[in-house]
Amino acid sequence: MRDIDQYAYTSGLKELSFQRRIRFGGTALLACICSQSIISFAVVFAIMFFITIFKAGIYWADYIRFMILPVCFLFFGVTGIIVNISGLPSPPNCVFSWEIGNYCLFISENGLSLACRLICKSLSAVSCFYFIILTTPFREMLCFLHGIRCPSILITLSMLIYQFIFLLMEMAVIKMKSQLCRGGYRNIKSFSRSFAMLWGSVFIQSCLKSEWVYKSMLTRGYDGHIPLTSENLRPDLKEVVQLLLFFVLIMIPNWF
Repeated sequence: MRDIDQYAYTSGLKELSFQRRIRFGGTALLACICSQSIISFAVVFAIMFFITIFKAGIYWADYIRFMILPVCFLFFGVTGIIVNISGLPSPPNCVFSWEIGNYCLFISENGLSLACRLICKSLSAVSCFYFIILTTPFREMLCFLHGIRCPSILITLSMLIYQFIFLLMEMAVIKMKSQLCRGGYRNIKSFSRSFAMLWGSVFIQSCLKSEWVYKSMLTRGYDGHIPLTSENLRPDLKEVVQLLLFFVLIMIPNWF
């Protein structure tokens, strides 16, 4: 989280208006959602990867490290699509089959095709999200949401949750270092005990600190709304035409 936040503030695209960055990433994401072509997904991923690495200045090793978590989630999700189970005999269009008693585990051609398309679509969509979050600070994202008339309660909750993530991380790191100095996490038994004590303590202190933060906000005039600016929100005609052309170019492979 800290690396992502640091990259957002030191991005090579920070001189570009954050509205333009978000609109560009949002247009690419919309193209991924509407498209069904693997070529379109590959083009979007390549464009987002190139801009994020070479224009925004994100270190490629960190970018790959950021992609590991969504790839792991994607792997477990796609496994249920690829592998199917049915009674004997195995379906005629299966690529691989394994008979277990009266049942058959098999991988079909349709399952592989669907899984491949889902993987490409998910990775291209994730690259769009990473382009936005690695080049746009969180406060600017909230300003954009405020400008498109997003409910203020969602904006306030998002800001508070985002701030408390760093607070919880800081408390957890300090307590874990303390446990390691006292011999915690040496074996499975000590790991389980230390881990339970760590997050139990973090949960209790987070409740207390959240109450203190809320009281301090009230003393400073908090009335349920956090003031945000949203100037220069509407795109000009040139930007609209550019985004439309970009969307159409991404969608072209779907028409053939």
